[in-house]
Amino acid sequence: MRIARYDNGRGRHWGVLVDDRVVPIDGSIAQWAPALVASGFRDLPTTGTTVHRADVRLLAPVEQTAKILGVGANYWKHLQRLGRTERPTHLASFIKPITAVIGPDDEIRNPAITEELDYEVELTAVVGRPVSPLTVGPVSALLGYTVANDISARNFRVGDKGPDMVSMKANDASTPIGPWIVTADEFEPAADLDLKIVCRVNGEVRQEDTTGRMLWRVPEILDFFKPRISLAPGDVVLTGTTCGVGLENGRFLRAGDVVETEVGGIGVLRNVVGPHGGRG
Repeated sequence: MRIARYDNGRGRHWGVLVDDRVVPIDGSIAQWAPALVASGFRDLPTTGTTVHRADVRLLAPVEQTAKILGVGANYWKHLQRLGRTERPTHLASFIKPITAVIGPDDEIRNPAITEELDYEVELTAVVGRPVSPLTVGPVSALLGYTVANDISARNFRVGDKGPDMVSMKANDASTPIGPWIVTADEFEPAADLDLKIVCRVNGEVRQEDTTGRMLWRVPEILDFFKPRISLAPGDVVLTGTTCGVGLENGRFLRAGDVVETEVGGIGVLRNVVGPHGGRG
């Protein structure tokens, strides 16, 4: 099923998308997601009072309390194009603030601090059940998947003391996520996911690959975070991007560019780059 977060003009809510209608879900994601996952995606407290999709605005499927985690260096072809000759032996990770997140059709902030704003299509896992450093053994924690565009300010990727990850990855209104969550039961097991990922800029395909080429699969990424940081329902984990980014050829984003990031079986996330120096 497709689960969206939306604004109906009177507040923000969760709902199930069914054709051209939205069936509201009662409560926050922390209230309904654990039971949904535990029940095999059968137990969901919907109200039964549907609304037309055309009458609501879709938001990023992320609540204000969520953690936004990410990993990098997860596609070998991308690393090769950047000059790497040896495969990494461990994941590179980072965390974003909730203020970085925007939703479908929202404007990507184009901050004055960079002329090297880059796009990165990424499969994104959404956590459905709590996982802590004390959790023993494998846990079926996934609610499902969505799409993210991990916009980066590339001029901060190197420096005398290493990269400045905040300036590169945490800028306000710079990380589109959406357009909805597709529940994990709609896909093959997480370790076997092989979904097409594509990024288009003004209709031109810039990135195209499959998640089957990730160096670390979704369960391995979650296992990486588990001993380090507690995961709660609604937390999202960006799984890295593939080759074709602007960093490889100098073709960075500019004001007015239309960016579409797509993951097969989930959907298309469309955003427009705002004016350079805009505050968003």
